[in-house]
Amino acid sequence: MNLWQTPTGRSGLSLVALALFGWLLSPMPALAAGGSTVWQVEGHDERGDYTGRVQLIPAAGAGFRFLRVIDYADTVRVEDDRGLSWVWQGTAEPLAGGGYQVAASLRKADFVRQRGALIRRQAEQLPVPVTGQFLPAQGSLQGTYVLGQAGERVGPETWSLPEPGGDMPIFVGYLRETPTHVAVPGSVRDFLFDLFKSYRQLSAVLPYTDLPAFRNPVHIAVSDRTDFDYYQRHGDRLRVVDKIVDPISLQETLARADAFKWTLAGKAEHFDRVTAERAIDAATGLLFEFVDAEGKGYPSHDAALWTGAYAASQALRHRLTADPAARDNLVRSVEGLMTLLEITGNRRIFARTLRKAEGRPVPPWYPGQGTLAHLEWEAGGNNDMYKGVMLGMAMAQAAVCEDGREGHAAFCQRLHDNSVQVASQLQVAQASGYNRLAALWLAAYTTGDPLVIRAARKEWNRQAANLGAGSSTVYSYGIADWSGTHLAAVQYLLFNLLSERSPLPGIDSCSVLRRGVEAVYHDFSRVPLGPWSVLFARLGTLPHSDAAQAALWRLRELPAPKPRLAIDHRIRSDFVMSPFPSAPWKFDWEDNDRTQSQRMTPLFEASAYTVYAWKHSPLEYKASSVAVDYPGADFLFAYWLGRSLDLFTAAD
Repeated sequence: MNLWQTPTGRSGLSLVALALFGWLLSPMPALAAGGSTVWQVEGHDERGDYTGRVQLIPAAGAGFRFLRVIDYADTVRVEDDRGLSWVWQGTAEPLAGGGYQVAASLRKADFVRQRGALIRRQAEQLPVPVTGQFLPAQGSLQGTYVLGQAGERVGPETWSLPEPGGDMPIFVGYLRETPTHVAVPGSVRDFLFDLFKSYRQLSAVLPYTDLPAFRNPVHIAVSDRTDFDYYQRHGDRLRVVDKIVDPISLQETLARADAFKWTLAGKAEHFDRVTAERAIDAATGLLFEFVDAEGKGYPSHDAALWTGAYAASQALRHRLTADPAARDNLVRSVEGLMTLLEITGNRRIFARTLRKAEGRPVPPWYPGQGTLAHLEWEAGGNNDMYKGVMLGMAMAQAAVCEDGREGHAAFCQRLHDNSVQVASQLQVAQASGYNRLAALWLAAYTTGDPLVIRAARKEWNRQAANLGAGSSTVYSYGIADWSGTHLAAVQYLLFNLLSERSPLPGIDSCSVLRRGVEAVYHDFSRVPLGPWSVLFARLGTLPHSDAAQAALWRLRELPAPKPRLAIDHRIRSDFVMSPFPSAPWKFDWEDNDRTQSQRMTPLFEASAYTVYAWKHSPLEYKASSVAVDYPGADFLFAYWLGRSLDLFTAAD
């Protein structure tokens, strides 16, 4: 699959087919021969008037499954002026004199710990019980519900006009939990428990150490697609499912709604616009870490890497759409990346990030000189940042300098000169390894110099075996180098691009890279990732439909805009800490927080609230974005990569 081809469309399931597929897979009780009964509902509570439906589905033994789906009147508005709906699921029992006794339970503590003065407490892990009794009255059933120990009443409510409901429920949830690895063998578990003994004694970990799930850990990937189809049709509403309705549950529901209401193309249009307008520093061309409530942007310590990914997204976007704004974005950001190489005054090192000059910088910040005196630079350009710089420059060479330099001759000459300087002088690119290969290969691409091409071929032969084996990117029992996993995806993408645009004579690099991607797939196929899922679907030795679906749903999970939330999954009653620390090889869990969950949750419940979701472990369980706005370069990188590989279409 060529990154630069124009997608010709793809066969795939429509939204309707996906919704039906989800329903067929959803857990359903056995139905009695007569099927279900549906009533029309009218009622009133403290929020206002509502209408809806109640369905009773005969259960396998006795009694019924109880479903209640209501919509409040248009006068009831929540959050940013959206309508409100509410779903309950429970049970019902017939009463001797006619009518039904119903029961349900509503979750209180889920994943948002605090909103303003409202805080979820430990005691709120217990669900709120709901009971109701509906008795015959004037040809209908009438009653009220009682919520919790405080006795809050919902209703009065009337059920009328009963009719056969068939076998189709009026509400279907979709929640899947997939183990990401087999059970840890006892000898391995005992060895790791002994190795991480001091980790298990941390105050944050101790409360979980006696739980069976802690002692025999299996890390779970959670897929929650509930109400995707609903929000595709009702993007102007919030539907609270099996929770109490209060400011926190509305905020949790809003995150899901803002993830699912978009098409992928609509979400990309949103993030393309707001990232270019608000998240790119006009002075430097680099991606901000975040923008505060007053609209001020803050430099990112890792700007080189995230900006390289953003630049790649704009290169692919321009290739597919010919939108001149995408090319402008690409040029602006790659100019910033090249400034990192130029501003230090020492071609052996490069800057980690840049900011507009504030005056009298304190190390690790230093003033730019001469024509760059309007900027300040942070020392510490390293292996990780280097990969972002190289990806951005390679993408710019393909999208701007190779396909036509009109109006960009000076930019392309600058890119040419910097690629030569990196290969010949930059310290991080001199030792044999992937960095050396990237430097030589890019220089070969930009210059066409036979001597550089020969050197790149020689370095390729040194690195090919490791690249074909998966670049040491591994997942084992919930443990992975998550930041390194993203770096490996960037590296494979860079080498794939260079293989296509500047093939090394006599070398089938594409086949080697495909084997490497396939090797990584076998370790991570059940782990929800972003860019890697795109690569698995198209750039391995085989196409993987499961990876294509994983990529599609991972992008659907990311809300737009990214919400301002305070998240902590420890408030959930079913939360279990992992017995293994993240990045355990650092052995620094007594000084740094290395705790992680045993559950990999959807992006709208966790790691969406950051500058770049793909750098984070999917096992993270807490985050805070309460006072800041984060950009969407992470979404754009995976989306436009998927579009370029014909994985997504403009209709998705």
